[in-house]
Amino acid sequence: MSISTSALIGVALDYTDSSPSFATGTTVNLSDGGQAVYVQAASTVSTYMAVSVRVDNTVVPLTTTNSANSKAIGFAQASIASAYYGWVQLGGKPRVNVLAACQPNVPLFTTSTAGSLDDATVTAGLVAGLVATTSAASASAPTCVAGYPHVLTGLNA
Repeated sequence: MSISTSALIGVALDYTDSSPSFATGTTVNLSDGGQAVYVQAASTVSTYMAVSVRVDNTVVPLTTTNSANSKAIGFAQASIASAYYGWVQLGGKPRVNVLAACQPNVPLFTTSTAGSLDDATVTAGLVAGLVATTSAASASAPTCVAGYPHVLTGLNA
């Protein structure tokens, strides 16, 4: 797991709390070249889930249905219980849940499986700026390279 390289004291990317330790939307730089944002979970988020970061800095597990309401796509590197606060990674080298047989170095798309991505084409569900670095023989969470990904909802992939 990456660590914060920002000067903000008390940042622990795997720590969650029932009351906020920072203002939601606070962003820190990470040791892998990425960033993480402090959010509140609107529903339970499991480790390595892809999440929809909404304009109010709440997150829900990402699906094709809710992707249009995202201001950003993030990746939970630790579980966050509903209504709790924690960090999600926006860029760098996060681990991300993908479906079985997902191939490396190809475009990834949203799915109907909450928090999981796949290489199967979904119209208006392309997660631009993200690729897996290894294949997934079974549903797993390979390391990905994330360049501040977002879902392209107005285009056919």
